Amino acid sequence: MKRLFGLVIFVISALALTTGIFFYARGYRPNFKDKTLKPTGIVSIKSQPSGAAIYINGEQKGTTDADIADLSPGKYQIKITKDGFSAWEKEISVKKEVVNLVEVVLFPTAPSLQALTFTGVLNPVVSPTSDKIIFALTSPRDKAGLWAFNLSSNPLPLLSSKTLNRVASDTSQIAFSSSTIEFSPDGKQLLAEISGQHMFFLLDSSKENKNPKEVTLDLDKIRQDWDKKLTSDTSGWLKSLGKEAETAALGLTNLSFSADKTKFLGSRADGSTVLFDSKPEPADSQKTALINLPKAAKYLWYPDSRHVILVNNNVISIIEVDGTNNMPIYTGNFDPGLVAPWPDGSKIVISTNLNNQVSSLPNLYAIELR
Repeated sequence: MKRLFGLVIFVISALALTTGIFFYARGYRPNFKDKTLKPTGIVSIKSQPSGAAIYINGEQKGTTDADIADLSPGKYQIKITKDGFSAWEKEISVKKEVVNLVEVVLFPTAPSLQALTFTGVLNPVVSPTSDKIIFALTSPRDKAGLWAFNLSSNPLPLLSSKTLNRVASDTSQIAFSSSTIEFSPDGKQLLAEISGQHMFFLLDSSKENKNPKEVTLDLDKIRQDWDKKLTSDTSGWLKSLGKEAETAALGLTNLSFSADKTKFLGSRADGSTVLFDSKPEPADSQKTALINLPKAAKYLWYPDSRHVILVNNNVISIIEVDGTNNMPIYTGNFDPGLVAPWPDGSKIVISTNLNNQVSSLPNLYAIELR
């Protein structure tokens, strides 16, 4: 009888312990005053870089990366700060038995500049895929022509054959260095219109074109094919996002998709720009969002698909896709037509002249973000 009684006590204790662990893992905590189990939520906060201070409703709660538990359901103001970086702040909703993952990217308030080219660049153009920049050189004479600077994750400076390659050389008859460049939608080809000669050449943007092909007579057909390809790709990307995305895109122009193709930017007839997000954070189950973005001269996707680069006169800033945390990262003179994020988001390339007494030509510089 005693053995049976002990077994019953053991089973009851084990069940109670298992139940307690289950409810604890689901975010329930005992309220000894009311003698009840109180449902709570957890906020898991990660930042890049890590080690940033966490403030919840103004009270410091340690540093990232950390899990903040025992939060009663409701709205909380979260602020993340780190010396040398712009502060990040947002209101989030905590729900019972739910873990909210908050991933924060902090951007430096005083980023450094690093020169990528030293000879000066003419008419630099970024490819649609942001993986290369085509520019012209007129001197020295043996380097005159079109060149490609390939954006990669290699350390800088590294002007190797993989980073900088010739695309087309000037000849006694054809001056590619004076041409106007037009990229194909996939960035693999480009049309070079030779200034003053009404001649067009189709070039491979990834290698040296030793025997450039003139396509002046085929120009209309090439552009029609490019437009058809872009229209087809855009239609496919919208369809993959569902009817709501297709409806939201109606009436918008200049559609630009994020790298993961879950979001797009578009321009309204009044000149304003909106962002459609098919998977707004923190929970994919939330409704899709159409966000009005602050006015800017130019909008570019940051490679993580969670931020947008805003380009204005003498100012570059980065904003989150929900329209919050507009963080200026560079203020100074630069060409607003040439701003390109590095594929891994570690840098932003600009064109500027920091020493016009030596040369009237700008160079490419990297704004170091991390």
